[in-house]
Amino acid sequence: MVSIAGVTPERALVPADRVELSAIVRDLYAAGKTFAFVGGGTELELGNPPRAIDTVVRTTALDRVIDYSPEDQTITVEAGMRIAALDAVLAEHNQLLPLETGDRRNATIGGAIATNAFGAQRHRYGSIKDLIVGIEFVRPDGTVAHGGGKVVKNVAGFDLPKLMVGSLGTLGGIASATFRVFPKPAGTRTVLVRTSPASAFYEALLEDRSLEPIAVAHHPAEGGIVLTFAGLIAGVAQQIAHVTQLAATHAIPVEELDQTALDRLAGAESSIRCSGAWRWTVSTNPVGACARVPAPVTTTAEIGYPTLGVTLASAAADASLDALNAARGAAIVFRAMPQHARGRIDAWGDPPQSFPLMRALKTNFDPKGLCNPGRFVGGL
Repeated sequence: MVSIAGVTPERALVPADRVELSAIVRDLYAAGKTFAFVGGGTELELGNPPRAIDTVVRTTALDRVIDYSPEDQTITVEAGMRIAALDAVLAEHNQLLPLETGDRRNATIGGAIATNAFGAQRHRYGSIKDLIVGIEFVRPDGTVAHGGGKVVKNVAGFDLPKLMVGSLGTLGGIASATFRVFPKPAGTRTVLVRTSPASAFYEALLEDRSLEPIAVAHHPAEGGIVLTFAGLIAGVAQQIAHVTQLAATHAIPVEELDQTALDRLAGAESSIRCSGAWRWTVSTNPVGACARVPAPVTTTAEIGYPTLGVTLASAAADASLDALNAARGAAIVFRAMPQHARGRIDAWGDPPQSFPLMRALKTNFDPKGLCNPGRFVGGL
């Protein structure tokens, strides 16, 4: 049985299709039972302990492609489809969905939406909110609701697809989603520039409008910034030559990374996202040096996305909870923590100014408070 932020449900149900998903939720709601939705289970430590979970509803059997139009560059899939499986479907038509997570083999589409998964390529492609164009979800009372459609420009009125992104299963269970997809680039090359986001070179990089990396990541363990360029082969070559020349003016070495090095970096990033007793995200304005969590947490490993203003970090060592509570702010979200810290430190920090609106939405969608209660921001 899975554990959700330290709470173990009494039972698990696995609907075979979207119709059964709706029926299960309707019955749970009518019986007054608390419940939560789980996909691949890769982000079960995120959030605060739910107040109670009677039943976990697993969506892993909902793994079908509902509609795929390669010529329109849209695809509709069920929420339980693994991201790696979706990659394989799109690869047959030389297309991709730039949705990044630490575990593509196990993470599901619904889970990625619910947790607002992201990575370095958000620099080029945007967040899930920019990729999703349609949603089908089951409200906490079992009613099936739809938002958006199968075309990129389709929203009129309330934007339900974007509302469900990052909602952590507190407003309902995602049944399927429609995304815009992209052609695979003809060429992709990556370089390591041995500098930091606090350097003059990084400022020059931001100001140089002729450089268009699809991803920018700061790897302190590698001693530099990793830039990825993609597109036409000739255009990528020009970008690599230009960034090398720009770095030379600052006396900074540039190293092009081969597949072995790229695999090593991917493994390190996956470890930061998935390993460590403590894991957290720090957000700041997307300028200057990457954000860091304040003492007394001792970082074991970290990766920063300076153009996004986000740093992911992990640590194996424990921390002083009193000191941590005094030092932290709303910009720090703990994605995992030891069990003894659960209930003693808020994973989300202080609620944002928009919290009254968030609470009103929760009340509107889930008036009985049965759907994943207490796990989200402010105890929603």
